[in-house]
Amino acid sequence: MSTAVYELLLRHPDLITANTLIIGAEADLPAGWQTLLKTTGAQVLTWDWLTAQAYRPLGEPQVRFAIPQPQDIADKQVILLWPKAKQQALALLQLVATQVQECWIVGANDAGGKSIGKACAALSESSEKTDSARHCSLWNLQLRANNEFNWLKQAQSFNWQEQAYLTLPGVFSHGKLDTGTALLLEHVPAPAHGKLLDLGCGSGVIGLSMKAAEPALDITLADIDAFAIRSSQLNSVRLNLPAAILASDGLSGIEGKFDYLFSNPPFHLGKETDYEFARRLFSEARQHLTRDGQMWIVANRHLPYEDWAAEQFRQVEIMVQDKGFKLLCVQNG
Repeated sequence: MSTAVYELLLRHPDLITANTLIIGAEADLPAGWQTLLKTTGAQVLTWDWLTAQAYRPLGEPQVRFAIPQPQDIADKQVILLWPKAKQQALALLQLVATQVQECWIVGANDAGGKSIGKACAALSESSEKTDSARHCSLWNLQLRANNEFNWLKQAQSFNWQEQAYLTLPGVFSHGKLDTGTALLLEHVPAPAHGKLLDLGCGSGVIGLSMKAAEPALDITLADIDAFAIRSSQLNSVRLNLPAAILASDGLSGIEGKFDYLFSNPPFHLGKETDYEFARRLFSEARQHLTRDGQMWIVANRHLPYEDWAAEQFRQVEIMVQDKGFKLLCVQNG
């Protein structure tokens, strides 16, 4: 996360009005930014739970945690914070174009900000870079009108155990089963019963496939991203696999204890390696596991997860190493 995109927008306060809708996921807010939004009444729509929490002082309806829909954009001046996932960015622009023909976009240069005009050429009548600062670029696009939009048409699917799992744009490993999760599913059979938490669930494939194998399981799926939450909800309904599905930053929004906790933790933040999620997971997991509870974690082989886990748990075992990944089983014993 970075304050840079907001700092660039602060150079253009004329863009921030009561009619402005800012769409995007950036949780670090610079001094003066929330004051400007509070003063003007500009709205924020984000699919990132951390961003929604950062804006908590503004409250609803000025800040909403949701997937953008056409009715959210009607008659608004839209500013899009360019997402890291290009396919998600282009889908959002198609959505915007159903309601308005002008869109302002600000993006970090190392996430494609320099080439936004080129990336959006097929969707726009014209594009102009109007400012550049703090390693970010601000663009004005005149969009080609788009008559219809449906998020389901943007979804891609993959198969696991003869079942298809949908993913919406921006969800981790969009349209395919990633290697680390596949390693876990191939080597860990579904428990026969108990409470199971799939943390950072993405499409929900871990929890839902285990529910399909063992219907007695009580499963909870949690993610920080509204696109992932919606993907899991769609898969739960389509596959007739009931699950509790909720938004949470790690374990912060999780209540109760579980017999099994499964996770393929994220460790990239932009171009830098970020270990915060995993370190917090190991330090907080014990209070969410039953006495004999197990935590199964997928990690890239080079990451020192077993060392961090050993600081908190009595038993830490590397069960499998293959294809650049390792599978850890952690428990109190």
